[in-house]
Amino acid sequence: MQTKTSIQIVLLAGCLLMNAGFSKQNEGKQQESDIAEWIKFKDGKTGNEVWQLTTYDAPSEAFYFYAQSFTSDDRYAIFCSKRSGIWDAYRCDLATGAIVPLTSGEDLRRACMYSDGRSMAYISGWKYYKVDVHTLEREELFDFTGKLSAPPFFRPSFTRDGRYTLVYTRDEVSGSVLYRVDLVAKEILPLLEVKTSGFGHEQINPVNPNLITYAPSPDTQNDMRLPMEERPRARLINVEEGTNTPYLIAPYGFRATHDSWSPLGDRYFFFEKTQPGWTPVSIASIDLQGKGYTRHYTDDTVRLGHGAVSADGEWFITDSQQSYSNPLMLINLKGGKSKILCWPDASVNTPARVHVHPNFSTSGDYVIYTSDVVKADTAQVYVVPIGHIKDAW
Repeated sequence: MQTKTSIQIVLLAGCLLMNAGFSKQNEGKQQESDIAEWIKFKDGKTGNEVWQLTTYDAPSEAFYFYAQSFTSDDRYAIFCSKRSGIWDAYRCDLATGAIVPLTSGEDLRRACMYSDGRSMAYISGWKYYKVDVHTLEREELFDFTGKLSAPPFFRPSFTRDGRYTLVYTRDEVSGSVLYRVDLVAKEILPLLEVKTSGFGHEQINPVNPNLITYAPSPDTQNDMRLPMEERPRARLINVEEGTNTPYLIAPYGFRATHDSWSPLGDRYFFFEKTQPGWTPVSIASIDLQGKGYTRHYTDDTVRLGHGAVSADGEWFITDSQQSYSNPLMLINLKGGKSKILCWPDASVNTPARVHVHPNFSTSGDYVIYTSDVVKADTAQVYVVPIGHIKDAW
């Protein structure tokens, strides 16, 4: 496990004492003042600067790996934390480290930046909201009351114009139902209804609202006896054509996982893992037609697991899945080369199941991730500034 310098440990202890005193004083109430918690340190193995944004003695997490977590001007990073006793969303000022709550008492685990680059989108109860991360002003975007059979679940997936997104519901009568939501016309379009096993990883193409991918259940990829078309990782719903067809299918001997659209909407990225086993593992992609299968980078030893493409389509950030020994890696997609940025060393495959789940800022100059390396079972949020690393590549 990575060790930190003695200075860093002293700073961390001081911050934890400060936070403990704050909690006692406020009797568990939500933190209201913009107190900076961050610790900036050099990674012990790479020497790169890492910013631990949160040190509060409660779990904090970055959002899922393809959920945007930075305002487009790179001023704020957003995350969720249980510091008030339930999960709420917070912002951290990347210039000062100051942390301010974005929601209060929402019990919020699913959220992300909205397409406008200023607002965080989320669902509370039956209503869809966005809150301006800069001004903290909240706006209701959609009221699902009386329009669905069950409360909707949030999906961190939007078209680039912010007009379309996805939600899904689950109940005993309808099973799992996926919907496309037009936030401008206030229309809900049912896309998929599954009575039994459900589905996962539902995503809308950023530039074409008629293309929606999802992972069918059960996962049949490991059964190499099946015909190729019966073992897809992802299926593609084409609203315009009224079709639902196999889309992403890994070759025999492999399985695909943790897929996501490029922000440009032109390719669909995923991890191609050797089966049985895991390695060699490749970062690969296909085009809109499910063709042009391309392996951009292959690692024979590191168990790559979650990752996302930069907004310009030139870089890929990936974590790895070895418990307590996992590097965060930056991939140059054009050259197929990699660099280790730091070692999050998250617990991953333990009862805590804290995953790194990295993602880029819109500019590509920052990467956010989660780790519980400092205190077991208490995840914290980290940011790595990488603009200078890319420039010197």
